[in-house]
Amino acid sequence: VSCEPKGKNFAVVLEGTYFHPEGGGQPADIGTLGGAKVTDVREKDGVISHITDKPLEVGAEVEGHIDWKHRFDLMQNHSGEHILSGIICGKYGCDNVGFHMGKDAILIDFNTKIPAEDLPVLERTANEAIWRNVASQVIYPSKEELEKLEYRSKKALEGKVRIMAIGEYDCCACCGTHVQKAGEIGMVKILSAQNYKGGTRLEIVCGMRALVDYDEKTENAAAISEMLSVPTGKIAKATEALLKERDELKQIISRMKWEKINNIAEKVGETPKACVFAADFDSKDMVHLADTILDKTGGTAAVFAPAGTGYAFVLMSRTEDMRPMAAEMKEAFGSKGGGKPEAVQGRTEAKEKELKGFFAEKGYVMF
Repeated sequence: VSCEPKGKNFAVVLEGTYFHPEGGGQPADIGTLGGAKVTDVREKDGVISHITDKPLEVGAEVEGHIDWKHRFDLMQNHSGEHILSGIICGKYGCDNVGFHMGKDAILIDFNTKIPAEDLPVLERTANEAIWRNVASQVIYPSKEELEKLEYRSKKALEGKVRIMAIGEYDCCACCGTHVQKAGEIGMVKILSAQNYKGGTRLEIVCGMRALVDYDEKTENAAAISEMLSVPTGKIAKATEALLKERDELKQIISRMKWEKINNIAEKVGETPKACVFAADFDSKDMVHLADTILDKTGGTAAVFAPAGTGYAFVLMSRTEDMRPMAAEMKEAFGSKGGGKPEAVQGRTEAKEKELKGFFAEKGYVMF
């Protein structure tokens, strides 16, 4: 019917189409149309536009091919979401107030708090519908029938309404694509649940996505099992023991670092301008060291520690603005950094010999 340029692509309108446009939380179909790739399908004011990578001749008859793998993935996930949402809304008397089908998972928002202990039961009930292979049915009720029908909808509807019913599990107004039998969904899996705007947000996957998620987790579990030399069924307990050991080692390292900081500060003594090179210190350790030195001297300290191919540094003083010193380092060595007058942090690629010479000229004593 028409073909208009749209950026680098083209918006093609057909006399009729089987391509499903993006809408209601469901992504659009993709595929080919008369030899052109269809990368998106959009609907506005009742007009469906196919976004293609090539122009098509107006008036020509074209054949479309929907990407079935993509379409079936959307069908599995949309139908699985319907079953789970229908079960949840029926049990808690709540509403599904948000739905988004992303590339990897589906997000569903409910305006009620779902107890964490209920999630396994809800998930199993949804999968029982799949095992029973219940049928889906599309209904276009009359106005009178619609008024009597109990169905889920985010807003009041008028005119011709499309109802998707899946056994006794769900009855919902929906314009999306669905499977004919629940068995085609394969599986529904809840990945996570979190409090969201006073309600609950669920992240789920269905069908092939659930299998991909299971494969990925199985692969990761096997890798962790091998690293920890324990059966996969015991990796959680082994990891817990490992984390406990790590925390104990962190405490030991922290005590050792403080001892090292105090030992260095003792060596510096009351030196008013000290330049210190310390190994195995991170930025927090360097700040603690500079602070400890200044508690004794009340003067100025420049602390350096190896970082990558150069050094991280802290310039700190109780008597002067250290920003001019940082500016001189930038001019001399291309150093980077910033901070407050009393404390500047940064990095430099200068060598230890160059830095010691630089600070020695300014009256600093090396440690």
